Amino acid sequence: MKITNPQDAGQVNKELGYQIEALRKELNTLRHHFKELHHRVNNIDAQHAPLTTNNLVFTWTGSTSTLSWPAGFIRHKNSLNVPVPAGSITGLSANTFYWMTWSISQQKMLAQISAPLQNANNIVLCQVFTGTTGQSGTAGGGGIVGGSDLSGSRYKQF
Repeated sequence: MKITNPQDAGQVNKELGYQIEALRKELNTLRHHFKELHHRVNNIDAQHAPLTTNNLVFTWTGSTSTLSWPAGFIRHKNSLNVPVPAGSITGLSANTFYWMTWSISQQKMLAQISAPLQNANNIVLCQVFTGTTGQSGTAGGGGIVGGSDLSGSRYKQF
């Protein structure tokens, strides 16, 4: 629209407002689609990535309801070693299967009963079984076979 008279300025501003609002909506839609696409690509990348290996060995101490592990590593899909410091998780239930996941972003081990989602920030290591409250010993892990083993394996030592 061309301004030929001062009264046209209000109409031009109104038209610009409509156009700006339309562009704002389109930008928000594109942001939403980009965020969704980014999430899907990360999930596909994690699902189709070569398997990781780890040398961690988890030990169950039934009297304290603790699952512990010495320092170890995870060989990441890009052939990088991700160091995992020694640690433990207390308060776990006896006679229960737990999925052990290393959170890269939080730098901590997670124990979950339901199967966790592997993604760029979480590496699923293995599923271990805790013994009874009177049992103690190796619960499983990639280092149990000597050296390292594929991540995602399931172990039931008790």
